[in-house]
Amino acid sequence: MSTDDNKMVVSEFVRRCQDQHDLAYADEVFHPRFVNHYRPEGRLIPSTERPASGFQSFYGELLRGFPDARMQINDQIAERDLVSTRKTLRGTHTGELWGLAPTGNRVEFEFIDIFRVAAGLLIEHWTSMDLGALRSQIQPQGS
Repeated sequence: MSTDDNKMVVSEFVRRCQDQHDLAYADEVFHPRFVNHYRPEGRLIPSTERPASGFQSFYGELLRGFPDARMQINDQIAERDLVSTRKTLRGTHTGELWGLAPTGNRVEFEFIDIFRVAAGLLIEHWTSMDLGALRSQIQPQGS
């Protein structure tokens, strides 16, 4: 596949799973040998025999906190079988997240993902995401 094809695979994942909240699509686009190298705040994301289960659990938790979340791709760079995407999540904290009751705070959270694409499927993932920065945006005012 070309680098443009790989970018399209990642863009479609972002559009369907992260922007339109179709988490089931991850089951189609994650390779059977998918490996997630991301460790939020040093913690392993639990997964099952389904390669997409860890992503679905982690992102599903974010969607419970921000049910109106939208994801925008700001930049994408591809080389060989790797696609790096800088993107921004925007949403309103209207659901409980990480033990914090809804505050109604609007958030804007930027992060970077890198995916390795194999045979048109996502096979490896790394991210640079500052969850502390997101957490600070949902703290009740005056806390």
